[in-house]
Formats: sequence, structure tokens, C-alpha cells
Amino acid sequence: MATTSAASAPQVSPIARKDYSSSLHRRFLVGATVCGILTIGLLAGGAWTLLQGDIARRGDQTLHEAAHRADLVIASALQERGRESQVLALTPQVIAAARQGLARSAALGLPGTPIPTLEQRFAADKSMLVAADTRLRLRELVPHLDAEQVILTDSSGYNVLITDRSADFVQSDEAWWQEAWRTGRSISDAAYDSATRTSVVAVAVTVVDGAAKLGVLKVKFVVTPLVSSLASAGAGVRVDIVDSAGRVLLSSDSTAMGSVLARVSGDAASEHGTVTVGSVVEQAATRTATGTRWTIVAHLPSATLAAPYEAAKRGILGATAALLLVLAGLIFAMHRFLTRRISDPVSQLAAAAEAVAAGDFSVQVRHVSTDDEIGRTARAVAAMVVELRRLAQAIVQSTHETNTMSSDITAGSEEMAATAGEIANTASELSAQATRMAETIGSLAVTAGSLRGLATELETGAGEGVTRNAALRTLATENRSGLDASAASLDTLGNDVLASAQAIEALAEASTEIRSFVTLVRKLARQSKLLALNAAMEAARAGAQGEGFAVVASEVRRLSSMSSDAAERTEAVVNSVLSGIEASRASAGRAVAMADEVRVANARASASFAEIEVAVAEADSWTRSVQQTSSTTRELMAVMTERLDDLTGGTESFAAAMEQVAASSEEQSAATQEIAGAANTLVAAADRLNRLVAGLKLGDAEPARGSAIEPAADAGGSRHAASELSLSMA
Repeated sequence: MATTSAASAPQVSPIARKDYSSSLHRRFLVGATVCGILTIGLLAGGAWTLLQGDIARRGDQTLHEAAHRADLVIASALQERGRESQVLALTPQVIAAARQGLARSAALGLPGTPIPTLEQRFAADKSMLVAADTRLRLRELVPHLDAEQVILTDSSGYNVLITDRSADFVQSDEAWWQEAWRTGRSISDAAYDSATRTSVVAVAVTVVDGAAKLGVLKVKFVVTPLVSSLASAGAGVRVDIVDSAGRVLLSSDSTAMGSVLARVSGDAASEHGTVTVGSVVEQAATRTATGTRWTIVAHLPSATLAAPYEAAKRGILGATAALLLVLAGLIFAMHRFLTRRISDPVSQLAAAAEAVAAGDFSVQVRHVSTDDEIGRTARAVAAMVVELRRLAQAIVQSTHETNTMSSDITAGSEEMAATAGEIANTASELSAQATRMAETIGSLAVTAGSLRGLATELETGAGEGVTRNAALRTLATENRSGLDASAASLDTLGNDVLASAQAIEALAEASTEIRSFVTLVRKLARQSKLLALNAAMEAARAGAQGEGFAVVASEVRRLSSMSSDAAERTEAVVNSVLSGIEASRASAGRAVAMADEVRVANARASASFAEIEVAVAEADSWTRSVQQTSSTTRELMAVMTERLDDLTGGTESFAAAMEQVAASSEEQSAATQEIAGAANTLVAAADRLNRLVAGLKLGDAEPARGSAIEPAADAGGSRHAASELSLSMA
């Protein structure tokens, strides 16, 4: 125990002391440096973020202003084109041409005629060719209006006159015509012509005479001359007018017209985002042009927008570098101050305290004259070392007396411990033997009772088994009779399923014949429709003389349509019937196969029940023999249990007597062990005290080791003897 106590004393190496003192200093400096760098970084990051936000805001503002100016230019140009179209529609020549077109359309009976017929009839000119002088006048005005084409339609949407080739004769099915007729004006999406590298926009207005609507005038204007206006509105910002597919219809950069402007970020509802021009991603602002479905995109490279702020960026970087230099100077000054006023004095005090903890009381603490916390701590440590030195000298003097007293007590306890140990050993052995004997007899009695219960349960179970076997034999006989009846029913069912399958095959052949008939009817309907179409064409060619023939052709065409519809419905019904027949055929096949499988399984089950009847008879004879054996075993186990109960009572009385003797011996042994333990504790305490005092350094003179070590050796021998005595008693 003395050795353990000595080993448990704190031992701190000089290297560890140096690392601990320097790490505290270093952690403080590192923490201050990190806090300073983080503060400077946060300030610089905040300034940089604010600058970037200002750049983004000013860039967005510049782009939005350019887009707004471009919107004003486009709106003004479209209004001007609308006014020109309106003025042209109000001229007497145009109004007169519209009236002539209405009269010509009524004379030809065009209203109500199907559009495909009209397109085929006017496929050559795409116009009714009225008002030739007005057509020539409009052709002369087209170059002066920066236009490509002028189209005049009547109130039915038929072309009255056109200045250039048109794709359609009927315009009333076009969205621009319907909007112009309904609202009085419409502007259609612009289209880019890659051959001429020009973009055109169509403006349509209603031609009216007083309150009467006579037709619609459509003028296709060339908007390419607006490039210079967009460049002026952009003021250095590129402005593009794009359609819904992203194609550039008009741009302040004439070389970009016709290209596709890819949008990198942002959606259709967003007013800002980015676009890619070539391989460069540029910041962009978008808006929808007033009165159109076009999108105005104003964009510039981010570097161009951020160029005016380069000086501010350099200022932020310079200020950050200057703050870092100032922080480095402050950290160095703090390091010098901490080393001189705190770290060095504290390190010396720590070394003195560690020497005292190691048992060296001869250490000298340097005097510190300051009145701060470091000076007060140094003076307190010096006073503590002096008091510890005096206490160690007093302990040395009392060590010898303690060792002598502990040796006398230990010698007296040795004889008492030996006697108590012998009595305790003998009583413990007798008590243990009696206890084991009682436990063995008790377990035998319990086992015998369990065996008797098992024999009873086995006898009961054998009787129940006899009853179950009889019931099982009767059930097997009844089931075999039922299976024989099921086999006869399955034979009848198989014959019925085969007859059903044959009927389904006959129905399938009849359905195939019906399908052939339906195909013939459809062919007749197509031939009748062609005959009706030819008859209608001949009636139209004959004019008024062929009206009766046209009526007959119409009835034939209607009859052929009804025949075709009836054939289609009949074919759908036949297909449905054939699908049901196929499903019924598959189901009948599966039913036949299933009936065969059930018939075979029924035969196997009948044979199995016959085998079960034989096995149940054998099991019944074996169960009756088990019942007789269990009855004999139960009677024998009852006799054995009574004899074991008598033996258990006598053993328990003997074990109780032995326990009383063991209890008395244990009380005497416990008292002896308490005395030996007290002596052992006193010896150990004296030994530890002796070893601790012997290792102390007092500085002025070494302690008298002879008088302290020899009693400690005697005490050690006495302690060893007491330990052996305690082990023997245990």
C-alpha cells in the first residue's frame, strides 16, 4: 500500500510544464489573431457585398432604363404604322375598292362556300381582281411606306386586291383578321426573312364607311429602319427584340438580326436574368413590348457594367491589407507584454509548485515586489513552502513512535486470529456438507413429484388418443365415400365443358363470316362515296341543268356515309364478340384441364384416406399399450415420493444444527478479523507516512533516516504476517 501511494503522487516532467505554460500564452495569442482576422474579414466581406449589390442594382437600373426607352421607340413606331394604315383605310379609293369587292363576292355567290373550294377556285390569283387603279396606286405607295405588301379584304375575309402574291384567298380564318374585325385594329407577330435579312410586322385595320364595316386592310411594314433608333435608345446598351422562340427580330446591332438569343437564367415572368451571346454570359433586363407579344432584352457583359467600380474594389483590398498589418503589430506588442509581465513569472511559480508537489521543500521562490495578482501569488507560495518545511520536520519526529505501537498491536492479534480461523474452518465445512445433502434430497423429491405428474399426464393423453383415433377412423371412411361421389360429378362436368368448347368454336367461325360481310359493306360505301363525288363534280360543271343530279349525288353520298358508319359499328361489335369468344375459348380450355387435374387429385385423395384408416388402427393399438404402462409408472413414483419426503425431514434438522455451530464460529472469527484489520490499517498508515517523510527534501539538513527506516521495516514484517493471517481466516 505504501508503494501504491508513493506511485500515485503527481509527477510532472519539465517538458510538460514548459508546454503547458507556453500553450496558454499561444492559445491566447492565436485566439486574438483569429478574432482580429475574422473581424477584418467580416468588414471587408460586408463592404465587398455592399459594393457588389450596388453594382448589380445600378446595372439592373441601366438595363431597365435602356429596355424602357426601347419600348417607347417600338410603341411609337407601331403607333405611327397604325396611323398610316388607318389613314390609308380611310381613303376614298380603298373604301370604293372594298364596296366593289362586296358586290363582286355577292355576284359570284361566294358567301357560305367552303374555304377549300374557294382556295381551289382562286388558286391562280388569290384575289377577285377588282379596282385595278386602286391596286396600282397602292403598289406605288408601298416603297414610300417602308412596306412589303398591302392586302384588302371584304367583310367575309375574301381578298379584294393585293399588291403582291398572297398565300391564301380567304383571310377570315386567320387570328389577325378576326382580331381586327372585332376590335378595329391588330398587330401580328413580326417575322424575320433570312433571304433579305429584314423583319416585317403586319398591321391590320378595319375599313369603315360611316358606321358600316366594309372589310379589313392589312399592311406589312419593314421594321429594319428602327435599328438606329434602338441604338440611340440603348445608349451603349445592346437592345434586342425577340419573339417567343428567342429569334432576334430587331436589334441595335444589325449583325445580330435573325440569330437566336439563349436565356441562361430567369423565366418568362422575371424582369432580369442572364443571356448568352456567343460564348459570353451577359447580364440582361427583359420586358414585354407594349401592345405586342415581343420581348425586349437589354443586355451587357457584367465586366462592362462593373468597370466604373474598379477603383472602389482596389480601395477595399488596400484597406483590408492595411488592417491586417495593424493587427500583426498589435499581436506582436501583446506577445512582448504577456511574456514579460505574466508568462515568465507564472512559469517560475508553476515550477516551484511542481517541485513542492514532488517532495522538494528546498526550492526557493524569487521575490516579486509588485502588488498585482502575480506578486501576491509569489509571496503566498514562498510562505507556503516555509510552513510545509516545518510540518515535514514534525512528522519525522512522530513516525518512530507510530511504528512501535503498530508492531505491538499486530503481534497480539496474530494468536487470536489463528484460533478463530481453525474454528471457523471446521464449522464452515460441516455446515456446507449438511446444506449440500439437504439440497440433493430435496431435488430428488421434486424430481420424483415431476415424474409422477408426467406419468399421470401420459396416461390421460393415451386415453384421449384412443378416443381421437376412433373418431379419425370414422371421418376417414366418410371422406372416402364423399370423394367417390365427387369423382362421378367431375366426369359429368368434363363432358359438359367439352361440349361448350365445341359450341364456342362454331360461334367463332360464324363471327369470321360476319367480319367478311362487314368488309364488303365498307368497300361498297367507299365506291358509293367516290361515285357521289364524281356526280357532284359533273353537276357543278353542268350548272343549273345539273341541280337535280346534284341532289341525287348528295343523297348517295349521305347513304354511303351511313353505310360506312354502320359497317364501322358492326365491325366494332364483331371485334368485341371475337374478343369474348377468344376469352371463352381460353376459359373452356382451362376448365377442361382443371377438371382432369381435379379428377386425378380426387383419386389420389381416395387412396390416401384408405391408407389413413390402416394407420389409425395401428396407432390405436399402440396408444392403448402406452396407457397401461403409464398407469404402472405412476403407482411406482407415488411410493418413491413418500420415502424421499421422510429422508428430507431428517436431513433438514441436521443442517439446522450445523448452521448454529457455524454462526457461533463466524462471530468469533469476525471479531478477530476486526482486530487484525485495525492493526493492519495502523501498520499501513505508519509505513506510508514513513516513506513519504523519508523522501522529503528540507533544504537545511537531511532527516535522520536510521530511526525512521528501521521501525518501518519491522512494521512491514508485521503487516505481512497480519495479511497472511487474514487470508487464512477467510
